[in-house]
Amino acid sequence: MKKNILFIVLCSALSACAEQAAMSSKSLSEPLATKVSATQQQAASNLLVEGHPKPLNVHRLTPRLSWHANVQQQAAYQIQAASSTEQLLSGQADLWDSGKVLQRRSLNISYQGKPLTTNQNIYWRVRVWAKGSQVAQQWSDIQHWQMGLLTNSDWQAKWLQVQNPVTTALTPEVKQWIKFAGTTESVEGGHLTRAVQQLEKQATASLFRHQFRIDKVIASAKLHSTAGGYYEIFVNGRQVKDRLLDPGQTDFDKRILYNSDDVSALLENGNNSIAVHLGSGWYNEEIAFSGPKRKLSYGQPTFIAQLDVTFTDGSTQQIITNEEWRSHPSAIVKEGIFSGEFYDANQAVPDWNAINKPANYADWQPVKVLQQWPTEVLEPQLLPPVRAQQSIKPVKILNPKPDVWVFDFGQNFTGIPTLDLAVLNLTAKQAVYLRYAEWADSAGNISQLSSGGWATKLNAVDAYLASATPQNFSSEPSATKNNWTAKFTWRGFRYVEITGLKNPPNLDVISARLVRSDVKRVGHFESSDPLLNRIHQTALWSYESNLISLPLDCPNREKAGWTGDAHATLITGNYNFNMDTFWQKYLGDFKTARHIAPAVVPGKRTTGKKLDWAVAEVFIAWEHYRHHGDQQLLAEQYQSLLEYMDFGESQLSNYLLKKGYGDWCDPVVAPGTPRVKGRGVPQHTSTTVTSSALFARAADLMSRIAKTLAKPADEQRFARLFENIRSHFHQILFNEKTGHYGSQTADAMALRFNLTPEHLKQGVADALNHDVSETWRGHSSVGALGQTWLYRALSDYGHADTAFHIFKAKGYPGFSYLFDEINGTTLWERKGSFDPALGKAPDRSLNHPFHGGYDGWFYEGLGGIRPLDNSVGYQDFALAPVFPKALSAVSVSHVTGYGEIKSEWQRYGDLIHWQVSIPQNSTAEITLPGGKRQLYLGGQYSFEIKLADESPDSKGI
Repeated sequence: MKKNILFIVLCSALSACAEQAAMSSKSLSEPLATKVSATQQQAASNLLVEGHPKPLNVHRLTPRLSWHANVQQQAAYQIQAASSTEQLLSGQADLWDSGKVLQRRSLNISYQGKPLTTNQNIYWRVRVWAKGSQVAQQWSDIQHWQMGLLTNSDWQAKWLQVQNPVTTALTPEVKQWIKFAGTTESVEGGHLTRAVQQLEKQATASLFRHQFRIDKVIASAKLHSTAGGYYEIFVNGRQVKDRLLDPGQTDFDKRILYNSDDVSALLENGNNSIAVHLGSGWYNEEIAFSGPKRKLSYGQPTFIAQLDVTFTDGSTQQIITNEEWRSHPSAIVKEGIFSGEFYDANQAVPDWNAINKPANYADWQPVKVLQQWPTEVLEPQLLPPVRAQQSIKPVKILNPKPDVWVFDFGQNFTGIPTLDLAVLNLTAKQAVYLRYAEWADSAGNISQLSSGGWATKLNAVDAYLASATPQNFSSEPSATKNNWTAKFTWRGFRYVEITGLKNPPNLDVISARLVRSDVKRVGHFESSDPLLNRIHQTALWSYESNLISLPLDCPNREKAGWTGDAHATLITGNYNFNMDTFWQKYLGDFKTARHIAPAVVPGKRTTGKKLDWAVAEVFIAWEHYRHHGDQQLLAEQYQSLLEYMDFGESQLSNYLLKKGYGDWCDPVVAPGTPRVKGRGVPQHTSTTVTSSALFARAADLMSRIAKTLAKPADEQRFARLFENIRSHFHQILFNEKTGHYGSQTADAMALRFNLTPEHLKQGVADALNHDVSETWRGHSSVGALGQTWLYRALSDYGHADTAFHIFKAKGYPGFSYLFDEINGTTLWERKGSFDPALGKAPDRSLNHPFHGGYDGWFYEGLGGIRPLDNSVGYQDFALAPVFPKALSAVSVSHVTGYGEIKSEWQRYGDLIHWQVSIPQNSTAEITLPGGKRQLYLGGQYSFEIKLADESPDSKGI
């Protein structure tokens, strides 16, 4: 049936209604004519270099510069860069003056000035011209950036490691930790001898320090540092930054990421010290997934540091890692990412990182200086570091057995717990053990099966051994002395089992912090439906739990950067977080991967020739460009993208691909039903469908990438490839009798990737709608790869109510089943593998974000915020929400490089009130009911939309 629709547009004070109406009546291709007085605007702000306000270690010789124009439309800009603030203020831009550039863009503009050199300081500013004005805005405030150590020869420091690693004695307490860590729960049970033997030989973490003097007045001091392993670095007893699990994982033999920090405020006149705490990290994880013939370790942990000090008289001093440093075993006597940590307070060295030497300094040992670098190159670590986020406290204590206490945090998440030692009041040599689990039965008995000890050969356990000497916490003002927190590992858990206590504990003996890469939250979604809000938050808990310098598959069993998992939640991640520098780093991992079309990056666990998984490289590169307008990154990635495409073309048969992992972990028909094709292998969609569709999409995107980079031959090559795959996909896989491609994932991909002929699209969408509504009783049957594409495939063709009701559908395999019947708080890898009626613990991950691709629809569908193909960075974007009948209100926002987009609507009977906010220097194509598109400038607008007919067969806008 046809809708009778009335809409009214109410304009904000930022642009007059008459002016807006005149602009809206023009062709979308015509220039905008709104005039705004320059005196009403402010200078450009939010100046960024390489995505950072004041980076200290830029390596790119043509850094990307960005700003907020703060005018409704920028017509032109001018950038000036100089060697000092004074030169800029006097009008002497000795490094670069762009002149007046007639361009709207203010995002990722490449520096084009004089060549830049190691450690150089660059000061810059920008001014803009508003459209219709001949007078420039005022200059922005001056910002600056610094170049890093651009070549290996710029490092005078040497790589250090412990000369003679120390293995702690196998005391009863250490043996107990090894028993917990090296034993797996399984049907057969049993002792994993090899893992236990390796744990017994595992060396301690290490302490390093060096003392030096400063006898002049400091003008500036920059500390460059990194490690093969995880490290903490201190200057005069104070930790340089609050980074955790640092540096981020890479292919360490190819590249290691380094930090540059301003430490001027930490140095003193006279004696000073630099100290380093070094753990294994990913560099030396030699137990998990290893074997007699499979070595994943890169070697013994190592680190490097170089402090460059400049004095007010112009002279310099350099303090470097060299033979003069000393080392000592850490009180962390056992440590590993998968096994955990054993901290022996009896081995602690008081004031080991202070200005003055510790009392036992005579016992510190000479260090080993490496004669060769352990990596090919050091690159700046510009992605956000891993940091502790919000604090999370347990909600109840369970006591399943005598002297066994299980703390339920009420939420599965990735965190690092902290023990309150003062509250525990441990006696001399008392050992406390913490075992982590995602699942516990009703009595509180935990199971670590879902953590995958059966795969890693390790279970997650930490231990704290109290000192033999009294500890007077009440007189110690430092919280770090009152508490204990593991340093070099992280945990995915909801439950923490504590044993070794002599008295019943209170809830306050333990707390935890969510830890993740500190990507900024840029998206927010909220609706009138509590269940929908919970589903959104569940996607976020799962996604945030798996951001540790790369997109992980799960925080327990593998902690690996599976490439298919990355593209399965790509849209979700980009709407919720600023993933700019995060994705730049991860794309770099593809370039150093050992295989073409890798399934895991980075690391030695990778395998190759997995085209449906490794298509992530193309998808991420394109989506990064669409979100951030960074053409340089596309150019730098292009050769690696070509290698992927060349291999993919070589695998085509009749323009289709047959191999792949496929739509992993799609639901079985009922809980506990065996998967007829094994493990996570798709049950409903052939790998021919998914691999071919994804590669077709890659060809289409590569054609666009080649066009962006002015490579016409490649543009035509990939356009032809896309058309050939598209044609054969439809001819071979489309079922004319049923009118679709055979599964929800197949139909969704065919529609969203433009593989279906135009005249058949509505019919395929209708068949998809029928499959969801009738065959699956309102549920989705998609696995990891189908989640992103299903909901728009429905709502773009008039089935918004069906898309919405998937989230509301009762019973298995829906969200009500996850929440109400199996007590899930994050997205499970395989809900159907667990039948609560059988009383057996789940044996697959309970925190797997690759099922979270649906969350992008909350922004693109319910909020209607969508990037346009002919514009990047959301400078020009679309607003086209859908209004499901059963939903009363939605509030969505997304912060772009140009500012914040808002889309909020409320339903009052058959009337929709819709409010939108468009950032300055942006435009929005707003799709109104009836299919009309109108173009709007930056500002705030309100719409009233009367939906007179909402019968079941009427279609959304």
